[in-house]
Amino acid sequence: MKKSLLILVYTVCFCCAAFAQQTDTVTTASGLKYYFKTKGSGEAFIPGQLAILDYVLTLKDGTKIDATQDRGAPFAAQVPGKLIQGFNEAIPLMHIGDRAVFILPYNIAYGEKGTGPIPPNSTLIFDITLLDMKVKSLGMVLDSVLFAKPVTADSKPQMDTVLNTFNKLKKAKFKDLYVSENDLNTIGYELIKKYPADAVELFKLNVKLYPKSYNAYDSLAEGYMDMGDNKHAIKNYEKSLKLNPKNTNATEMIKKMQAGGKN
Repeated sequence: MKKSLLILVYTVCFCCAAFAQQTDTVTTASGLKYYFKTKGSGEAFIPGQLAILDYVLTLKDGTKIDATQDRGAPFAAQVPGKLIQGFNEAIPLMHIGDRAVFILPYNIAYGEKGTGPIPPNSTLIFDITLLDMKVKSLGMVLDSVLFAKPVTADSKPQMDTVLNTFNKLKKAKFKDLYVSENDLNTIGYELIKKYPADAVELFKLNVKLYPKSYNAYDSLAEGYMDMGDNKHAIKNYEKSLKLNPKNTNATEMIKKMQAGGKN
């Protein structure tokens, strides 16, 4: 099961009152508005590093779109990076421990088209707490060795290198790296359609790291399903359901495979 909108759609449930401009609100040249709810005592965020944060995302009318607490894990991304403009601008304004509200007009968010549950021309309100920063994550290191450089359309994943690198990092207890369930999951989904067997190897590692994660088993099951191995796919979807009986994706996939269909 893929992680939800990783391009960033997160913030708080504070309705219209929260949108009202504060007396200490700052407005930048891009139109970004922000004010601090709590000032932390940590160091200033260093652009180019990995930001680790909690957030809640709402629309201007108070509609909640997403929140890290709902998924049970912080969000981590390199900043600036492949994120919306307003988010790339917001995080470097923070120190570790800060909690701030950022109001992003549509032109530095998802623009005139919107995306997913975000309507066109939407103002986004992010309530963000910067928890920490790291130079790199496990996922970034593994992704850097996944394909030999330069990467071409015919490049094949270097799984031996990836697995050896993972084992060395694990032996060193992942020193100085941010490690989350999403690291291996994301790389697995980069490979799942073209190289499902390689994706399965990564999903297996994720299950070992996070044996109580229903999502890790769900992803492993999907990898097996894409390989055509319905027996192991059903087995892992059942494990996922045991951990989270509300995982409707697992229930639906099991029914389809038992009915004789792969997808």
